[in-house]
Amino acid sequence: MTSKLLLCATLLLLAFSTSAQLGDLLDRAQQKTQQAAEEAAEAAARKAAEAPDAQEVEPAPEPAASPAPAKGKAAPRSAAPAEAAPAPAAAPPAGEVYGNRFDFVPGDRVLVFDDFSDTDVGEYPAKWTVKDSGGGNPVEVVAVGGRRFLKSRFMKENQASSLHWLRYAVKGDMPKNFTVEFDADIAGPLAFVFTNAKGWGGQEVLLNGFTEGNLQTTNMTGVLPATSGIQHVAISVSGTQVKVYVGGERVAADPDGVERPITRLGVYFHEPFAAGDHQMFTNLRIAEGGKPAKQMLAGEGRIVTHGILFDTGSDVIRPESGPTLRAILALLQEDPSLRFSVEGHTDNQGGPKVNGPLSERRAAAVKAWLGKQGVSASRLTSKGLGQTRPIDTNDTAEGRANNRRVEFVKVS
Repeated sequence: MTSKLLLCATLLLLAFSTSAQLGDLLDRAQQKTQQAAEEAAEAAARKAAEAPDAQEVEPAPEPAASPAPAKGKAAPRSAAPAEAAPAPAAAPPAGEVYGNRFDFVPGDRVLVFDDFSDTDVGEYPAKWTVKDSGGGNPVEVVAVGGRRFLKSRFMKENQASSLHWLRYAVKGDMPKNFTVEFDADIAGPLAFVFTNAKGWGGQEVLLNGFTEGNLQTTNMTGVLPATSGIQHVAISVSGTQVKVYVGGERVAADPDGVERPITRLGVYFHEPFAAGDHQMFTNLRIAEGGKPAKQMLAGEGRIVTHGILFDTGSDVIRPESGPTLRAILALLQEDPSLRFSVEGHTDNQGGPKVNGPLSERRAAAVKAWLGKQGVSASRLTSKGLGQTRPIDTNDTAEGRANNRRVEFVKVS
């Protein structure tokens, strides 16, 4: 009987011991699982903190690509101009900015803006003319990928060139410093022309990706970073100097690219040869150069910028905003006591219920970008004022372009 009791006691002790060991094992496993989860969360947080400025957004639908024809052969005519879409350019990640080599800063006061939104498809735009040495192959406004372009009508054979002048009245000469921007299909030969076409290829910036990435100014030849698709083109004119930027790269700097006075501005669709159905552009913006940021801050206590750009209806900062953002960052780094209120402004398109929140998000996005570059949050505030404080009329495309801006107001 005693031996049986001893045996039972021994079995009970073994059971308790095994249960305790099993409990310990479960506790340790649970602790390891919890520790792994915490480490994963910390790693994710570090990764988010170290991530680049890109914001993940669903990309807008791009127009369908049309393959480039072989050299010496013309592309077939599409069923309708609106369907003749070029291959889209490879877009940089949303929210990233071009590097330091991209030093283009757009002018502050918009003189001409035309995205052809006020022209019916199939018509000739009101801000342009072929009078006085213009004309040639027919052009028309087409709809491609949700935007409108001025496009040369493609002909399989014997397509002529065509020259089109802006109706903008230049009084004596263009400003000493001004900028030109537009989006163009660079697979076909297209040129921005100053004053007169001085013979074949005179005072102009010629883009022709089809001929091995060729770019020409009045006196120089360069190489384009891409040979097809819709590319953002920017031209900076200072005196007689012309600098050309395509897709975030500076591709030419011609010290005598223009002659003064500059009395008119136009676009020249050169004979396409075998380039096919690739001649169109949109979003033309011509603006007078403004005061340097430091000068504005000293004189007015605020910096008014038109160089911080966003995707349409979005707070995603466009890459060409880099130079303007870096200029503001340099001021903040130079003066540790400097504090800014970042203020977003819109035009009146869309109404106050849309523009107010949109301007708030855009101002916050600029503040966040500066914060990621090391600027303390205590030195920055942000707010959106929407359409409530216009600096120009909202009755014209040019006035609305001037009203779309970001201001940095010094806070004492």
